[in-house]
Amino acid sequence: MSIITLSTEIIQKIYESCELIDALHLSQTSKKNYSALRGRYLHLIGQAMNNSYGPIAPLVKLVLSTEPEKKTRRPVGTEIRRNALLDRIIQTPSNPTLSIDLMKKMLRYGRTAAQWIEIFPQFRWRLDYKNRRFLRPHEQERLRRAIYHYWTYSNLFHDETYCQFNPGYPDVFRRDDPRIRLLRTYSTIELIQLSEYLTHIIQVIQIDLYPSDVSIHAIHSFPSKAMSKIAWGTGAVYRLLIDDLMKYDPEDILHLFNNTSVKAERAGYMFKKGTYFNDSPASLRKALRSVSEERGGIVAEGFKGVDHPVFPSSSTTSLGDEEASEDVRFGIVDLKGDEGFERHAWANDAVASGAYCGKEEVIEDAD
Repeated sequence: MSIITLSTEIIQKIYESCELIDALHLSQTSKKNYSALRGRYLHLIGQAMNNSYGPIAPLVKLVLSTEPEKKTRRPVGTEIRRNALLDRIIQTPSNPTLSIDLMKKMLRYGRTAAQWIEIFPQFRWRLDYKNRRFLRPHEQERLRRAIYHYWTYSNLFHDETYCQFNPGYPDVFRRDDPRIRLLRTYSTIELIQLSEYLTHIIQVIQIDLYPSDVSIHAIHSFPSKAMSKIAWGTGAVYRLLIDDLMKYDPEDILHLFNNTSVKAERAGYMFKKGTYFNDSPASLRKALRSVSEERGGIVAEGFKGVDHPVFPSSSTTSLGDEEASEDVRFGIVDLKGDEGFERHAWANDAVASGAYCGKEEVIEDAD
């Protein structure tokens, strides 16, 4: 049966299963197909956006994190303005209403996430390269969600304004720290997947973009002069450098990975970020650890005896260890026996408001 003989309703059902580029191409095949799309344009394009770049809610939150803060005639501090923006992001519904203008803004981030999906397998199976494969559709969605969460955090708390206002790590004794508030709104499984993505960001920086003297020397025996043209130092100074560079967002990492090859290019890109970039550490890793501790350490069967092993970015195991594994339980990629873990209790323990829900408050409420 030819598609031209199908009813408008059936054609619209086909649109609902299309990715964005396929939906646009289908609309150009005939006037009838174009009219079918125009008849329910926002709904069908929104569904196509979800099929291509979903989940939509985290992507909308990411777009909101880039919106300029509202101007006011009254002097308002950075913390108040950033908390107001955070409240707006947290209150975004799980099924947000999409406009054409909003979807245009979403495209930039969705396309970047699509590029990450293409190259992610080489990072995910860096050691176990013989088993490397493409991500399955639901794994792609998990990766996109982790990218959107990471990028939202970066926009809110790794920009110049916030780094100058609060250049340190989150205060674990301050329950309303906005950085921790944001992470509380994610389920534990979402945090594990975010932590896994963060781990790969760290590895890309340490291995592919800004390697240390030690890692270069382990592969090649260069003289000191040649080493200084390739490597980026060692010891405490190098660790501080990595802490700074972890403020790069996914777009930055992609640009450096695809378009730079020598130390001078990568140094120039880093210095263009400004002095704030080299004067304040990235805080996501510490914020993840704080939320993990609030939720009781999140130590599951098979992880006992290791510091925060469920969150890969907090693990003490290094990439070079003989027993190092790239497998992450409840991570982005399915492991044997982990299929369907979205139904696990950890998938439903997010705190919608971002408020602290520790034992102290529970006891006080009981009194």
